[in-house]
Parts: sequence; C-alpha cells; structure tokens
Amino acid sequence: MRIKNPFKCLLFFALAQTYISFGQPQLPIYSDYLTDNYFLVHPATAGAQLEGIKVRMTYRSQWQGVPNAPSLQTINAHGRIGLKSGLGTIFYSDRNGFQNQVGASVTYAHHINLIVGNRDIHQLSFGLSAGVLNNTHDQTQFAPDLGDPLVEGSQVKSSGLHMDLGLTYTRYQFYTHFTVRNLIFKGQNISDDIRLDKAKKIIVNTGHFFELSDNAALEPSVMIQLVDYADLPSFDMNMKSHHSLNNLNLSFGASYRFGTQPNANLFAGENLNQNHKQLALLTGLQLRGFSFYYTYTQSFEDIQIAPFNRHQFTLGFDLSSDKFRFFPVQGIF
Repeated sequence: MRIKNPFKCLLFFALAQTYISFGQPQLPIYSDYLTDNYFLVHPATAGAQLEGIKVRMTYRSQWQGVPNAPSLQTINAHGRIGLKSGLGTIFYSDRNGFQNQVGASVTYAHHINLIVGNRDIHQLSFGLSAGVLNNTHDQTQFAPDLGDPLVEGSQVKSSGLHMDLGLTYTRYQFYTHFTVRNLIFKGQNISDDIRLDKAKKIIVNTGHFFELSDNAALEPSVMIQLVDYADLPSFDMNMKSHHSLNNLNLSFGASYRFGTQPNANLFAGENLNQNHKQLALLTGLQLRGFSFYYTYTQSFEDIQIAPFNRHQFTLGFDLSSDKFRFFPVQGIF
C-alpha cells in the first residue's frame, strides 16, 4: 500500500483523534500486545520499526449472550519521523453495561540507533504519551424507585488528563519494554473515593526470538504488571511461534495470566483484591502489509458473573512509500 506523504497522514490522524475525544481512567491491558500491537501498551515503541507507518484496529467482546456485555474498540497509528523520532496516536471506546469510557492520546518517542542493518538492530527508545479521558455513567434507564441518593437518573460525566512514560531496548533477537502509566493524572472521576481510578501502573515486558530454521522461530516472553493498591503483581507467561511461507507469515501463541487485581479501594488502608487466572490462545497471519489476528480468552476466576470468555479481532495495515518503506523490528513489530 503506497502513500505520498506518511508524515502528513500520521500527523493529521493524531490531531483528529485528539480533537474528537475526551476521557476516563486509561485503556485496559489485555493480550493486544501479542497481536502485533505493542504500541497500545508501550509508548516508546512509537515509530520504533525504523520506517513506515503502522495502523492497528481491534474489536473485543465478552460474556456472549449477556445484554450490555463489555466491549472494547481501539484504533492506533504510529510511524517514524526522520531518523530519531516517532509519533503515534491511540483512540479507544470501552463500554461496560451503563458505563462508557472514551479516550485518546498522542505519543512522541525518541530513538537512539546504535547499530542499523538488515538483521542487526540495536536501539534504545524513550516515549512520552499525553492523553485525555472521558467517562459517562448512564443512569437514565435505572428504576426511579431505587431509593439510592447516589442515583441521579441522568448521565453522570467526568474527565481527566494523564501522562505515561516508557523505555524500550532492542538488540538483535532480544527486546524489553518498561512503561509507567498514570505517571501524572489530573481530573475528577465519577467517584473520587475510589482511589484505584488514579493508580499508577508499572509494566515490564521482555522476550527473545529463537530461530529454529530460516522459516520458523519461537518467541517466549513475559509481562509483569504492578498496580497501586494491588497486593501482588500480575504475570503473563507467553509463547509464540512464527512461520514464513513465501510472503505469508503465520503466528500461533498462548498466554497465561495470573496474579491479583484490585477491584476497589473505598477507604484508606483497605484493599479489595481478587485472584485471577486467564488463558489466551491466538493465531494470526501477515501478508504484504496486511495482518489479521484472532484471540480467544478463557477465564478461570473463582467468582464470575457469567461464563467468562472473550473474543478479539485485530486488523492491521503497514503503510509505506518509495521514501519510507516498512522495516520491521523483532520484539516491536
């Protein structure tokens, strides 16, 4: 796919998304990063693929058959600007029953290229992301005789501003990402008593490619999430296999997540946590700048509202021109 000026296209995309959205407490982290979508989690990967522009769209749904079940849609784009800079933007909509969260962010990344070659990539990257968030709680369909003084019977809205910081290091087949979310958070949530909405989150992600042959590779990786008010961190243990058939690239993978996640924090010193265990299976293909992934997630929580399974679809496009060709980097692409 060819475009005449990738920089102008990406800049317009970023400004347009920032203009149309305001926002809430942050994009949730699932297994998106395993589907050629690291930029959704790590701001330092904006433009880290050296050349070209990456566009990714996702759709996620869960609790099949349950009315107003949670669903998530995202779209993001990022690309290299010159030799040392990257620019990216993210827009998302996260619906959960009567709750609707919409957000957008713009990211700048600086890349230090230590070695650049067809196979020998050695790069250190820094990224800073600023985002706006909007949260709408629709009470218009609630029963008027509930007798709850907190139920106003209208749409309750709140907004906020956040900044995230990231660091990425890639050398040959090894990569590692470090990101701090909500490094700065300003705004008012629907309930200021729930401090969890403003919690900082530290994310560490590392992995390695092991080439089995010219056409096959294994990629084990791990991700650790540390969240304020959570008693223990959350761990993702991942394994992916990559296979090349002429111009077609196939991927298969599995991810197991376990640990604790905070549910609420109504009073100082009181943490309400729940152990969680989830298994995600994914498969995907890439062909001439086009990619498609499907992910199925099954939960093994002790307490579940409904049979907990998730379906996610990821659609991607790699844009290039005669000047900016797409150059993938392992651990980032």
